[in-house]
Amino acid sequence: MTTLVFDSTALSHFARAGRLTDLETITAGDERVVPVEVLAELSRGIAKYPDLGAIGGKDWLKTVELDDLPELVAFARYKGELGGGPERNNGEAAVLAWVTANDGVAIIDEKAATYIGDENGIAVHGSIWLTIRAFKAKVIDRATAEGIVSDLM
Repeated sequence: MTTLVFDSTALSHFARAGRLTDLETITAGDERVVPVEVLAELSRGIAKYPDLGAIGGKDWLKTVELDDLPELVAFARYKGELGGGPERNNGEAAVLAWVTANDGVAIIDEKAATYIGDENGIAVHGSIWLTIRAFKAKVIDRATAEGIVSDLM
């Protein structure tokens, strides 16, 4: 079982495309983790994108808090590298920090965070990778995979 640690972009893309059920299906064999910082980012977007409100209540997503010293140190490091104000890039920094301290795969679509993850030896993949992986594993058929990719775009 792989631990997938989600940033807001992948969750947002699937929610806004009406594909959260598909996301659950294509990641069913994995542990699915979301840091509280990511949920905070998503909650700030609900007024503009109401579909984001469905994410927090998914019982297949395990909410985690960064509370161990290695997680907090890594968060501070990645937050510093990503920059931004007090509410900017917290989700990406939290995902990278959690994966650094606990292992897993960071699911992030932003280029800067992906680059930082790659530079630090963290497995980082995006939303489309999840669909391709599920298709290759025969979890979904070609038509479903194409439909998901089309809807995410």
